Amino acid sequence: MKPAETMRTIIFRDDDTSYFTTPKRLEAVYGRLWEAGLPVCLAVIPEAFGDTRVYWTDGNPHDPSIPPAYRGTERCYSILENAELCAFLNDKAAAGLVEICLHGYTHTFYEFITHDRAVIRRKLDEGAALLERAFPAARIKTFVPPYDRISPVALSELVARGFHISTMSLNLAPLPELPRIAGFAAGEIGPGQMLYVCDDYLFTYKRTPPESLRLARAALAGNDLSIVSNHYWMFFHPWREAPNAADMDAWNAFLDEVLAADGPAVMSFSGYADRVSAGE
Repeated sequence: MKPAETMRTIIFRDDDTSYFTTPKRLEAVYGRLWEAGLPVCLAVIPEAFGDTRVYWTDGNPHDPSIPPAYRGTERCYSILENAELCAFLNDKAAAGLVEICLHGYTHTFYEFITHDRAVIRRKLDEGAALLERAFPAARIKTFVPPYDRISPVALSELVARGFHISTMSLNLAPLPELPRIAGFAAGEIGPGQMLYVCDDYLFTYKRTPPESLRLARAALAGNDLSIVSNHYWMFFHPWREAPNAADMDAWNAFLDEVLAADGPAVMSFSGYADRVSAGE
């Protein structure tokens, strides 16, 4: 086998799986990968807060990952309350088709930019414990910050706990001990522990589908490791029952190339880390 750094590899990361997610929506986006026996990394929110707002957007709108009927409700919705989703994803985790990643705790906008180490530790402890209850077949080894906003204190706590971390490179500067990487890349934090940088969301409703496809193809062609970070709800934006045809056409064209005979290896964050540790 070629060394990890010279193999063409792709990791699929999807953010915002939560109480509000249905298996049907995930299947619509990732079913082709699962049918091929390939893994997807799902960043799962343990206790999604219904009144979460996006403060970098004019008017502070509600987070688009929350369905309209729930927006503005001032309560948290535990992933455990969605028994159908928990059973579906636990089966996928047991089969090696899903890596469950911790995606904050309540997924509020500035949740992990705090420097209060006690708050950070509590949310990591409670969030990981809740996901382990919801998905007993999963190993919770990777952390994805909400909105890719995270403080150096939170980062250092994750490093100390042995988490793999997937975030944007702009968060790394305060911790010089972390690998200096950018774009789409991975670097070792320590033995068996990886940092994964993903500096762009390629498939998004903020671009035209052809532009998303062009950028995804360029990332796949130009990097030994490509990390495709999605939001499954984007393909249904704004919360339609069926996925948007043009978005799905672009997505399926990309999957055609990934699933081709000479396509890249598809791995999870933990799987890639295991390969690096093994020196393969």
